[in-house]
Amino acid sequence: MSTPRLQVRDLSKTFAGVTVLDRATMSIAPGEIHALVGQNGSGKSTLIKLISGVYRADPGGEILVDGARVGPPVHPGRLHQEGLSFVHQDLGLVADLSVRENVRVGRHSTRRFTRWIDKARDREAVRQTFEFLGLDIAPEARVATLPPSERVAVAVARALQDREAGSGVIVFDESSRAIPREALPAFYEMLRFLADQGTSVLLVSHNLKEVLAVTDRVTALRNGRVVDTGVPTADLDEAALTRLVLGREGTLDDLVTTFPAKVLPGEIALQGVAGGRVRDLTARLRRGEVVGVTGAVDSGLLDVSALLGGARAGEGRIVVDGASLDLVRARVADFLRAGVALIPQDRAGQGLALGLTVEENVTAPHLTTRGKAWWTGRRWRHAETDGVLDTFGVQPRRRDAVVATLSGGNQQKVLMGKWLLGGPRLLVLDDPTQAVDVGARAAILEATRKAAQEGTTILLCSAEVEDLAAVCDRVLVLADGVVARELAGPLTPEDILTAIFTPVAGGAA
Repeated sequence: MSTPRLQVRDLSKTFAGVTVLDRATMSIAPGEIHALVGQNGSGKSTLIKLISGVYRADPGGEILVDGARVGPPVHPGRLHQEGLSFVHQDLGLVADLSVRENVRVGRHSTRRFTRWIDKARDREAVRQTFEFLGLDIAPEARVATLPPSERVAVAVARALQDREAGSGVIVFDESSRAIPREALPAFYEMLRFLADQGTSVLLVSHNLKEVLAVTDRVTALRNGRVVDTGVPTADLDEAALTRLVLGREGTLDDLVTTFPAKVLPGEIALQGVAGGRVRDLTARLRRGEVVGVTGAVDSGLLDVSALLGGARAGEGRIVVDGASLDLVRARVADFLRAGVALIPQDRAGQGLALGLTVEENVTAPHLTTRGKAWWTGRRWRHAETDGVLDTFGVQPRRRDAVVATLSGGNQQKVLMGKWLLGGPRLLVLDDPTQAVDVGARAAILEATRKAAQEGTTILLCSAEVEDLAAVCDRVLVLADGVVARELAGPLTPEDILTAIFTPVAGGAA
């Protein structure tokens, strides 16, 4: 039996007396694509940070590459020499720099007797790496001008440079999150090429379909412990992989029957909404209805949530129960007074105050409506925050937990609870399940349908057709900035995909 390319033995990590990773063990073979899965808060991020040297492990564990011990402690400056490379969530590229500068950052060739960068040698190094990967990308092109598939290739080339072909381990830490859907096939093809050359790939992913389609074996974490490792993905289907991650049965399909549509009296009208790629969004939304909005990348979908949530100026009107909101003049405060709330895609940058506690984030938008001074509303703040923690299953269940310390899925749960607490009339959701695990995803969609049952109108802007099929009463399909199709009734993901990518007769209006 060959020596494993990467071995992790009994790695543990404790913070303030709390064990967040408990004796994690994992082995990856040469030329293997290995998946690391688990819910948010399961310990995936901690394990990757131990391997990359961001965190120092508790005494007793080992990290080995090709049988040689490399840590702990792992020295971040020596990762590449030890055979470990990382491609992180945002790909780590600087858009305004050239391809050459991005690939060679930190490893620039210098001229003899000077510290000047030798651009010719750098270009040759980039050319050799690109030749190995079968890429034809101009080294001096600005990264900002590249299509998504080529940006991914640049990130991979940077990780592989100066390394013997077929050696080492490359870790993709939720990297597919930053890759548009249309560029994913090329990314998966590149992963398989690397594995076929002998390089080992560790793919950290929340996307169970991706794991089943691309990887060879899987390791699952739950509550800080490895519950199974080295499981061949060929032996799994989505239901079995879900059980491995959650420790119980459950699929998104359950939501359709568990939360049937309940439409209540009352109406919201979108009248001539325009801005960005959106030319004319006109629709009527009933109270208690979940309406999906989707479309191809250039359809205008990416602009809808910002326009309807008050995050960017636009044209047109939103009429809520007869009261009109002019999008040309309205400010964010006007949207909130009208009962319109937005949960943006960028939860960390736009939705949450990461340095504040869960309680401060959840209650801050609602303090003035309580009509009480800060100190007299303490009991209310505690009770409402506890309700959010319980409803969404936020972990850890602590009102005083600083939001920055929570996993991405738990941050999203806090953000959902923050705006649902006020009982909005219209809640605009922008891709709410992005980069969350299967358990958090189900909890978020369940809360979405429950809010609709209680009278909130939900506008779900998403390219995730599984989410749309699971919870939406209707789906509006955009093309060229207008509503090209409206789908109603029980829907399947295939129905929605077909509507998105089938041309409209005569073109969009």
